[in-house]
Amino acid sequence: MGYQGHVPEDVGLAGARPASRRQRNRRRIILSELALTITFTLTIVLGLLQRESLDSVPVFVSGWLLHFAVFALCCILPWSRIPSRWVILVPLVDFVAVALSRAAAGETLAGVGLLAALPTVWIAASRVRTLTAITVAFLASLAIIWLPFVIGTRPMTLDALIDPILLPIMLTGLAWFVSALTKDNRRRQAALRASEAALRDSIEAGRSRERLLSTVLDTVNVGLLAVDRDGNDILMNAQQREGHAAAAPPDNDDPEESELLLFGADRITAIPADMRPVGRAIKGEDIEGEQLWAGAGRAQRAFSISSRSMHDDDDAFAGTVVSFNDITELLLALEAKDDFVSNVSHEFRTPLTSILGYLELTLELGDSLPDGAVGYIEVARRNALRLEQLVEDLLAINAGSFEVNPVATDVGRILSEAASSSDVRAARAGLVLVNRAPTTLHAIADPVRLAQAVDNLLTNAVKYNRRGGDITLDAWLGDDGLTIEVEDTGIGIEAEELHQVFDRFFRSSSVRTSSVPGVGLGLLITKSIVSEHGGWISVVSEPGKGTRFTILIPQPPG
Repeated sequence: MGYQGHVPEDVGLAGARPASRRQRNRRRIILSELALTITFTLTIVLGLLQRESLDSVPVFVSGWLLHFAVFALCCILPWSRIPSRWVILVPLVDFVAVALSRAAAGETLAGVGLLAALPTVWIAASRVRTLTAITVAFLASLAIIWLPFVIGTRPMTLDALIDPILLPIMLTGLAWFVSALTKDNRRRQAALRASEAALRDSIEAGRSRERLLSTVLDTVNVGLLAVDRDGNDILMNAQQREGHAAAAPPDNDDPEESELLLFGADRITAIPADMRPVGRAIKGEDIEGEQLWAGAGRAQRAFSISSRSMHDDDDAFAGTVVSFNDITELLLALEAKDDFVSNVSHEFRTPLTSILGYLELTLELGDSLPDGAVGYIEVARRNALRLEQLVEDLLAINAGSFEVNPVATDVGRILSEAASSSDVRAARAGLVLVNRAPTTLHAIADPVRLAQAVDNLLTNAVKYNRRGGDITLDAWLGDDGLTIEVEDTGIGIEAEELHQVFDRFFRSSSVRTSSVPGVGLGLLITKSIVSEHGGWISVVSEPGKGTRFTILIPQPPG
């Protein structure tokens, strides 16, 4: 049906619309009217060929002329400036035109009234209510079949009034059917448009999130790589692409991980293919802070690598995300610092040896020295020895060669001697030192290094305590091994600083603002001694209440 395919969408609706939409409506109006024009013209031609059977040729042709005038107006009127509700006049005038031609068609061409089906479809498919469309279709079709009686071209009889009533019934049913079908179609189209709009919004939101994610990933200074369960790349940010390119061998623009130049901590030993981080991560292994060097020569870069597995709704492995944190500058800075400490310590050793030698020679003069000089020289010698021990410890820590020789040792005796040595310092500081350790406690440990570790803890307990405070030393053998505890009631350590207490040169903020001397190496040395024994040290502290250090050294079975 030509009319239904070109019915104006917005008949009955007012308001401004975009120019492109108005142009489409103009085209629909013209095409809709053109369908009736062609059909009407063919009907008129057929009627004129049988003019002897027409009741009135002028009236018959006048209906067509009226319609043609409407069609011409549809072609020339500026519909963009005419309210859309006035478009409904076009099919209404078409009803009048069809009515005129049918009134003059006579009995032979009584089917001319069927042309009213086209304006009926127009009205029913427009945005008018179904009841309105049915009413207009019924009244207009009645007017078409009864117009001949009104203008006197046919005699009015009861049979003549009732016989053609089938046409109004058909057109009314057609209007009802088309209106219901059109409204259902409009509802479907509205739902489809809403769905399309939601889909467009979702796609745009997805693109916006993708742009945001891409921008964020390319902004961070960490390389990120996401792979699926089969090892295929899902995502790689700009930082990782640079790192990947830096590790690629010459003349290979897109190498596999097994072909990359990846080396261990010595920067020389290549990492085996089955030990490379991405391959291990694809197998489901979670990596945490693993270090390696990538590339060759001066362009080598150091990376700290971590990974986390992804799982689907069934908790099955779905892939992994690997992060590559470039720590080249950090490692180079640490190397430079270690080199500096090592060089300075070596430079200190020679003059210290000379100073200690001359102090020893001076002390041998004995009675020939002025009164009080021996005491001054002894003070200088003790401090020189302390500085020499500090230099030795710095060199040992820097070289990673803090040597321990565990043997069967009476730890009780060592702790008793350490407590006796610290008791003098504690008494001068107004502190009470209590040794709860057994007098005899046999264990496997390096007696010299263990004594050094305990002395460091007791020294700190004295230095960072308050007058009137307490220090408690305790030790015991358990299933886990040898446990040694040093607890004080001192100034304590802030919670956010606890993880740094064993770092090189670290001193807490409360200590830095006080006059307590130190360089922040005692706890590092203590931890190194405990670690070389295969044990570990922990700390618990509360600012203003005190600190407790616990050493645990595993013991051989039996």
